[in-house]
Amino acid sequence: ATAPGDGMQGDALLGAARAAALAAAPGETRVSGPLLYRLALGERSVVVADAALVRLFELLRRLAASPLPVLIHGETGAGKENAAWAVHHWSRRASQPFVALNCAALPEGLVEAELFGHERGAFSGADRAREGLLERASGGTLFLDEVAELSLPIQAKLLRALDQQVITRLGDSRERPVDLRVVAATHRVLADEVKAGRFRQDLFFRLSAAVVVLPPLRDRPRELPLLARAFLEDACARTGRPPLHLSAATMGVLGAHAWPGNVRELKNALEYAVATSPGPVVEPSHLPASLWSGEVPLERDVAPEGDVGPRAFSNLAEELRTLERQRMVEALEATGGVQTRAAQLIGMPLRTFAFKLKQHRIASRGRGPAVE
Repeated sequence: ATAPGDGMQGDALLGAARAAALAAAPGETRVSGPLLYRLALGERSVVVADAALVRLFELLRRLAASPLPVLIHGETGAGKENAAWAVHHWSRRASQPFVALNCAALPEGLVEAELFGHERGAFSGADRAREGLLERASGGTLFLDEVAELSLPIQAKLLRALDQQVITRLGDSRERPVDLRVVAATHRVLADEVKAGRFRQDLFFRLSAAVVVLPPLRDRPRELPLLARAFLEDACARTGRPPLHLSAATMGVLGAHAWPGNVRELKNALEYAVATSPGPVVEPSHLPASLWSGEVPLERDVAPEGDVGPRAFSNLAEELRTLERQRMVEALEATGGVQTRAAQLIGMPLRTFAFKLKQHRIASRGRGPAVE
């Protein structure tokens, strides 16, 4: 079999077709294109290019049609709120409120009042009555991020509210009806938290009727260049800058990073690059130091033993050319010499890749076309 001439792999084309089916309304036809991977979800859009993420959003769309509570497992910054929003957007509650709470972001003393609301005078500083998030989400969807961080007493009160669909504000005795669809998320393994006595088993069963696992960014390599370019465009638009471009060397650095902070870390890195790059091309030196293996030494205050003079610097452009050539060679080795796949691996357009093969005098063992 030969690789498609447009630089896409066969499995990428299959993923594109599934993403199109996911994005299209019933009876609607979608045409493949660069924006296909942006899944429009009302006021939000999500990049869905990796096959695992396409399958996940297909599952979320099916779950959205049911009243089941959904529990999302995923690392910090992997996009759990977007997954919860997708459930809301595709549900019959889409026209009603979507209310989100990061349970780890509030001091314990404020969580109860935030969730259930309070009456005037319920505690010091409560100068007026205020409805809680459960009341505000009534009719719609309540998203509880990092739900494992709730204390056991709050867990008990939340369980009662979900089971009976009523809440009682702090400082009040009246029960108020609520109509809630709950989506919860955590980076912890809730079953382990139950065994350790930190999470109520009955609430765990209440929240986990449907469980989905959101893969981390490092397991979604096809999305990395798409997300990077999307975040770069967004950051340029917000700051009023002309569009910037990512060099092949920069894509090499991004591709080599483990992304412990996932999509959120990538977004922050591209916003930093827009702030530091003079333009029009973002080079590795414009990325945060944390993306390199270890610190990037900008200066040396104390010379190590044996140094007899100032540090010798090489031309930065030459260093970047060397890194670019190295990444191209590594990509070709990793793909068995298939140029279309190698170009995709480092986020370089196929025609540019073919041109730079000659420029860097890299011997081509390619089984894929250089240019079509």
